[in-house]
Amino acid sequence: MSNSQLNQPAATVVITARDRFSLAVRTLENVVAVTRQPYKLIYIDSGSPKPVASELKRICEENGFRYERYDHFLSPCQARNRGQHLADTKYVAYIENDVMAAEGWLQALVKCGDETGAEVVQPLICQGMPLHTEIHQAGGNFAESIEGFFHGTPEQHRLLDSHLNDQGKRIDEVELKRMETQVCEVHCILVRRDTFQRFGDFDEGMPCSKDHVDFSISIWNKGGRIMFEPTAIVTFCHPDRTHPVEPMDWPLFILRWSPKWQRKSLAHFQKKWGLEKDPYFKKYQKLTSWRYHEGVVKPLVRKVPFIGHSYKVQSLASAAMLPMVSAIGTRLARKQAAQTADWNSHAA
Repeated sequence: MSNSQLNQPAATVVITARDRFSLAVRTLENVVAVTRQPYKLIYIDSGSPKPVASELKRICEENGFRYERYDHFLSPCQARNRGQHLADTKYVAYIENDVMAAEGWLQALVKCGDETGAEVVQPLICQGMPLHTEIHQAGGNFAESIEGFFHGTPEQHRLLDSHLNDQGKRIDEVELKRMETQVCEVHCILVRRDTFQRFGDFDEGMPCSKDHVDFSISIWNKGGRIMFEPTAIVTFCHPDRTHPVEPMDWPLFILRWSPKWQRKSLAHFQKKWGLEKDPYFKKYQKLTSWRYHEGVVKPLVRKVPFIGHSYKVQSLASAAMLPMVSAIGTRLARKQAAQTADWNSHAA
């Protein structure tokens, strides 16, 4: 192989928004700082505030990256599809805009893809601070067995209540090795680009919940494989006191976890995979408002002097505020649907 071939990028990094913008610049700066292997980068900026957009565009231009700006919000699946349609490399490496990568992350993912031939490679995903210490997901399973899920009894055709391996454990407490995994998390994944030509795009009928499980099931259903590669490490900076949902994030955060989007995602997912009678969803439906409570209501109430940290006060505030936040989410979902339809009509 010639030197010119060795220097050709094997992967295009596609950065998309999950549910916030306040960490977007830090994520892009982190990718630039820790990624050594030759690579291309496409930033899909879907509606970030102008100061954030200006900084993202500047960094992209300085590094020869492609910056694609949309003035309206996109669902995660819509944004991922926009990115992979623009990519021209062997692999597409997705990373969301609230994720920080460790040195060598991309090289390890590509190496695993080359050595195993897998359609998808999942890194070790950590959570919280300090970076790269506590596990969020080290692979996982969506069912007791893949064979049983697709071809077994009705009792086998159901989702597991918990599908993330080793969540909450420290890296140094667990022996990790490269292996097949049923489930990948879309905080960060590497996908062989021809997988989309063979298996189809991310399903845009799912604007939020369970899109990662749907993608995983689709890969295995069509004869593909997902590998877990523990030497590739990233950290998901989930909303907490260290990385709170900032006021600039509220419109996207409220849209992403709106009851309308969650109901649409879950109904589509259940119908698609014949899971209408799966008891898993009765339990999950009861949890659809917790992100509003943790990401919006609780941080606001904590700012109230003297009483803001009271559990009782926070509970009362949630009861009063959640219907209003949910109504805002529904309105934002309708607006986003109209904006997407208008954009699609002009792009056709």
